[in-house]
Amino acid sequence: WFQYFLTFILFYQFDTMKFSGVATLVCLVSSASTAAAFGGVKTTATAGRTSKVQLNMASGVERNENFGKLVGGYLFPEIGRRRTAYLEANPEMADRLISLGIGDTTMPIPSHILNGLVEGASKLGAKETYTGYGNEQGRGDLREKIASVLYNGNIDASEVFVSDGAKCDIMRLQQVFGNKVVSAVQDPSYPVYVDTSVMMGQTGNIDEETMQFDN
Repeated sequence: WFQYFLTFILFYQFDTMKFSGVATLVCLVSSASTAAAFGGVKTTATAGRTSKVQLNMASGVERNENFGKLVGGYLFPEIGRRRTAYLEANPEMADRLISLGIGDTTMPIPSHILNGLVEGASKLGAKETYTGYGNEQGRGDLREKIASVLYNGNIDASEVFVSDGAKCDIMRLQQVFGNKVVSAVQDPSYPVYVDTSVMMGQTGNIDEETMQFDN
């Protein structure tokens, strides 16, 4: 079965009631009816895999075939499952086991940071202090602080770029150099380093015995 989740979000905004509602409709469509709707299904053989099912979409746009190379199962959930199974068999190790999975936070946000977040969000509620999109390199005052405080003034604020996270930056760097280059990745490593290389088309198929990608 192919599970197609069709979500319809209906927003009702009433000025007097200040009420908003969300309605979600979930539909499960069988593979047969889905195939008929989108033009049929065909099975093809691929290297390293027995077969794959490809939908001929009505739009004629094909999915990036490199996504099919990704190995099912993300690293961190697998670490969590193994950790849980180990502790069930060895409960006395609960205080001694060090998990190298997701680096989740365990302490509350410091008050000075939390107050700054609240103050910044409150400014968006008044016309006099409202601001829209900031500079693509990051807010100027923040970049000045990073250059002067974190780097002791050894760099200029123009050299600072505030991004939305390491994962996005890794993908952007790979997009700059394209898929004709070779990326060296340590093993074990953060999953996104390998996954983004696969999605960019820098690898072959997965070797089922070694669980390594062909170059």
